This record gives sequence, structure tokens and C-alpha cells, in this order.
Amino acid sequence: MESTTSALEVQGLTRTYGTDATTVTALDGVDLAFRRGTFTAVMGPSGSGKSTLLSCAAGLDRPTGGRVLVDGQDVTDWDEGRRSRLRRERIGFVFQGFHLMPYLTAEQNVALPLRLAGRRVDRARVRGLLELVGLGDRGHHLPGSLSGGQQQRVAIARALVSEPAVVLADEPTGALDSATARQVLALLRTSVTDLGQTVVMVTHDPVAAAYADEVLFLVDGRVAGRMPDPTADAVAGQMAHLDELVVAR
Repeated sequence: MESTTSALEVQGLTRTYGTDATTVTALDGVDLAFRRGTFTAVMGPSGSGKSTLLSCAAGLDRPTGGRVLVDGQDVTDWDEGRRSRLRRERIGFVFQGFHLMPYLTAEQNVALPLRLAGRRVDRARVRGLLELVGLGDRGHHLPGSLSGGQQQRVAIARALVSEPAVVLADEPTGALDSATARQVLALLRTSVTDLGQTVVMVTHDPVAAAYADEVLFLVDGRVAGRMPDPTADAVAGQMAHLDELVVAR
């Protein structure tokens, strides 16, 4: 199946761990489609399958069942080599822990996905992305000389450099203070509104979720509800009553 409007789609996605009596179901037949140029926040209690969803979408983890489509292309059964190329070229990943190379400058970190993919490094694009994230004058600095917020902004620029189909962000503000977190969230919002990027972000924070176009709630590995045009108060209220979503689904 091909999709013309979805940057990322999962169909009947299932992921289980263990065997027999010890089996844990992290994802239980999830059907989702993330339209291009949208910002979606994924929320739910610990163990609800949020990070597993991102890992399966990025090809970091193999689903037990179901399909994963990136830009309309079914990538579920790709071998590790092809999945590695997928992550370099079509998936941008932003981690809570930044994962920058400490011996590379900010500019070199941003360019790294292009080098790993064997592509020509467009230095103007690299510098332009650093300008976009407010670090145009810090390109030659090593991560150790940057603040946590600056390092996360470098990580976001790195995620955008290959013009990926989708950016997956796993708790991108979890290690940041509230003021810096707002800057990072505003940057992700800008990547959607100004660059047409597609962002799927896992978060526990209702304030962070309010930057998204829609919040998706997962409970026990299943989609339990959605909230378009979220506000922090509305998200916090829904998180306090997830049991009602489960009953209603």
C-alpha cells in the first residue's frame, strides 16, 4: 500500500517481548498515519508503548506484526543495512540525551548524517540550519563548550539536515530547564510551520504537548484517544482521566 499524504504510517503494528507466560505486549495492533507537515505529540503512562512506537517506526526495533511505511514505502522487512540507510536518509531522530559526537564541532555534528550516507556536504545548508536554531556563531564549538539547550538545538539541526520524511523526538526536552525547553519546542514548531517538516514527539509534559497540532494518547499499547488543537490544561486534565478514554474506545 502507498500513501500520498502520510510521511509515516503504521498498520496493525504489534510488538511483544518474552515468551509464553512472560510475554509483554508493548504495542497491540496500532493503526496510525502521520500527515506531512504536522506536529503530533504522543503521550501515555510509562509502559504504554510510546518509545516502542518510535523505535519500530525508525527501524531500531523490529515489529512482531504489522507494517511500517515511510513516505508510502513499506520498510517493515528491510534488512539491517537498508534500515540503517533509512535512518540516515529518511528519518531524523532527536534523543533526550542529545547523542552528539564530543570530538566533532557543532557544524561537523550537523553534517554527520550526510557524511555517513556518502552524500556531498552542503555547507551552506549546514550553516543555514545552525542559523535557524540560533547557533550560527557556534558552528566551530565542540559540544562540551555548549549548554544543554544549545546541544539539543544542534541535535535538531542534525535531524533536519538530510530533509527527512519525518523527525522522531523521544522526550527531547526531558533534560532541559523550562525556559530552554520552550526554546527547543518552539524550534520544532518552526520546523513544521516554516519548513513543512513532520514531527512525532513522545513526551510526558502537557506544556510540551501543547506545541503540537494533535496529541495522541496510548494506553497498554493501544490508541486510547486523540486531542486536536491541545492546550496544556486540557492535556493535563485528560492525562488525569486516561481510564475514561480506555472505557470509551
